[in-house]
Amino acid sequence: MGKFSSEEIESQYNLIKMLLADSEKYREAINAIKKDIAYMPLELKKKLEEENIIL
Repeated sequence: MGKFSSEEIESQYNLIKMLLADSEKYREAINAIKKDIAYMPLELKKKLEEENIIL
């Protein structure tokens, strides 16, 4: 897997936060993210853990 820039990580992080803010509306997208969590960049996983964001 290639390296991700901090801008890409921040963009993905913000998208996840937005989806979780209205989890009922975006349930399918959140479920898709859950399936792909193994392929997330480590930096993004760490950032989500630091903010106590659990998918």
